[in-house]
Amino acid sequence: MRKRTLPNNQDKVEVTINNDGLSYSCLLTDISASGISVRVGHFIPTYKEIEVVMEIAGEKVTMKGSVRWSIDPGTAGSEKGKLGILIMDPPPAYLEFVRIREEKSAK
Repeated sequence: MRKRTLPNNQDKVEVTINNDGLSYSCLLTDISASGISVRVGHFIPTYKEIEVVMEIAGEKVTMKGSVRWSIDPGTAGSEKGKLGILIMDPPPAYLEFVRIREEKSAK
C-alpha cells in the first residue's frame, strides 16, 4: 500500500473540475504522482475524461484527468461525494508539487 501524501496538518488545497461545460470546486483529499482524490458535491461517472485545474506555485495548472472511481454525493456514509482521478500525462509542475508534499509528510 502506498503512503498517503496529504497528512491532516497540511494546508487545504482547492481543485477545480471542469466537466461538460460546468465547473466544480473540490477539496483535495489525497495525491500521488499518478492521481488525486477530491471531495465534490456532484456525481461524475467513472471513466469520464475531465479537466483538472490546480494552483501550483502561484500558477494555474490545467491537466487532463480520467475518473477512476466515484462515490455519489447523494449516498449515505462518510465517503459521500468523492472522486478518484487519474492524471493523464502529469506535467512537471504537478510532479514537483507531489514530490514536495511527500517530503513534507516524511518529516
